[in-house]
Amino acid sequence: MTIENHALRIGNISMNNIELSTSSFKYSPDTFINKDVQYCLKKVPTDFLVEEVPKFYKPSIEKQIWHFQLRKEGMTTSEAITNIANILAIPESHIGYAGLKDEDGVTSQRISIRSLSQDVDISAINARLDMTSGKWLALHEVGCFEENIKIGQLVGNSFRIVIRNLDKLIAHALAKQSSHNHAFINYYDTQRFGVPGGPSTTHLIGQAFHHGEWEKALSLICQSASPEAQAAQKWWGKPAHFFHQLDPRRLSFYYASYGSYQWNHLVAQEFLRHHEGLQVMRSSIPYILPNTYSDVMAFAAATPWYPFTRVEIVNGEKAEKQSLRPTIVHTYIKIIDLSEDHEFPDRSSLTVEFFLPSGCYATMAICQFIYLANAHFTV
Repeated sequence: MTIENHALRIGNISMNNIELSTSSFKYSPDTFINKDVQYCLKKVPTDFLVEEVPKFYKPSIEKQIWHFQLRKEGMTTSEAITNIANILAIPESHIGYAGLKDEDGVTSQRISIRSLSQDVDISAINARLDMTSGKWLALHEVGCFEENIKIGQLVGNSFRIVIRNLDKLIAHALAKQSSHNHAFINYYDTQRFGVPGGPSTTHLIGQAFHHGEWEKALSLICQSASPEAQAAQKWWGKPAHFFHQLDPRRLSFYYASYGSYQWNHLVAQEFLRHHEGLQVMRSSIPYILPNTYSDVMAFAAATPWYPFTRVEIVNGEKAEKQSLRPTIVHTYIKIIDLSEDHEFPDRSSLTVEFFLPSGCYATMAICQFIYLANAHFTV
């Protein structure tokens, strides 16, 4: 995704009246280009490794709820769940997962499968493994536990990321320390608003849901490159009926995208009330980046939390729940390796490791980490 200088439109503060961007730039691997600041993420899948850290689950022989470790590349969690369900000939609703992982990278997470027949051969999935294809998944048995895995039941994620196309001065300056105490504005990043290869419109689909504009939502789904896109393109019934037959977790995802866009907008507006920031667009999604760590910490002290409306589909009905999301997140970024970047001549690459709590975006952490480093080291 390309970052450029643009003005951030600040609309009505009402949660239901925020003007949403209708641009449809396609989601692409992270690239920051702003004046002298450049970097690239996810040049190759192994540049971006993600290990989900699950909550504690109590083992149980009696309940026979099987947990597996899912490793994948080249597909989203939703696509992986669909593939597993098709291979095992079970409903997707029988497969539980805690968080959604992107297709750009190699990711690992825990899933559960309930009502799994004793004669089901899990090795049938791994038998189809072709790690040279760039699109694969593998399951490894963890054991039997007392409960199914549900959305949100994770502690967070650990990351090992290669940051490419870095200015040598910035890369070497960062590598002088073995680790960095980093704080950043906890925006939802662009992955929340689209899928790789498609436009950033999931928040617009969620907005259409919110207003009952099912025909508009179906049209956007058809163009979205989402797992539902092909089925939507072939749908001839009433638009609302198409969405009623989807996995409720998919509907909740679109509602959440809309809420995430609103949250980003209002937090950026709140930050601008007291501080200056760089106004940017990332894949048609607006952001305000802080110029200094002192502004980040002042914002954390003044506004540590901001309300967020969660929407879930329960028994076919929309249920709203108010919660609080931290505006600022702290992490320690460990420097693992500094090297010449063979993908970008005369540039450097930096390999880093860090942990983030559930719901935070590593791409956004890196974005602000590199931007703030540039502001500090080039003053």
